[in-house]
Amino acid sequence: MDQLTFISKIINATAWPIVVLILGLVHRNRISDLLLFLRKIKAGPIEAEFNVDARKLLESSKEIIANSSVNSSKAQKTDVALAKIYTTKHDPTNMILEGWKSVDGALFRIGRDAGILVDPMDSFKSVYLGVISTDLLEPETKKLVIEVYELRNRVAHAKVKPSMDSAKDYILAVEQVVKLIEIQREGIAKPGTDKS
Repeated sequence: MDQLTFISKIINATAWPIVVLILGLVHRNRISDLLLFLRKIKAGPIEAEFNVDARKLLESSKEIIANSSVNSSKAQKTDVALAKIYTTKHDPTNMILEGWKSVDGALFRIGRDAGILVDPMDSFKSVYLGVISTDLLEPETKKLVIEVYELRNRVAHAKVKPSMDSAKDYILAVEQVVKLIEIQREGIAKPGTDKS
């Protein structure tokens, strides 16, 4: 093998990787969009299922609120606070995780008022289990809280990427659930006080 043949073999062996690298660098935006699209197709049924579940949760929370005749000024303050939090968020996953924090806060307040929770440093899971395992909440509200918790876990642990619309539906449902919890909290007798 002479030197010219050797050099031509080296060029043949290295030409296609160099061309692929150059094409990849030139079209990296399109390739990244394609990879995101392929990932979305792969997770498509899970995301569609999440969207449907978020919509059902919103509808059932609206029905329960419509059947509830009590209105709460504290619940209205919660709406304002939630609106302030979520107007600055643009990531659906963060919206859902932040939305759960408002439910967790409402659960802690009702648990504290009932005397079953005293440590504000309890994890949200212990707060959730502490309140759900009691009869502090009406069955419909308890069912909604469980659904909100399960949807939150699907986003946090299953790495489901929700759409912006499903995140908005979730947030609206969270607002309704917090409103229901606050309404039921007003009827709880606080330890050390006599509600006669």
